[in-house]
Amino acid sequence: MKITPLIGMAKLFVKSKKIKLVLIGAQFGYMGYKYLKSRKRKRNDLKTLKS
Repeated sequence: MKITPLIGMAKLFVKSKKIKLVLIGAQFGYMGYKYLKSRKRKRNDLKTLKS
């Protein structure tokens, strides 16, 4: 199972609003990291194809 759904499921079992906000931040941070990583990989692939 991927990390993002696990963080989402953890939010369901937590009662504290502060911890829920931390989990939401972690989820967005991880999604942003994955987006930037895939974007960088695509850009590097395009550079190698043009060369």
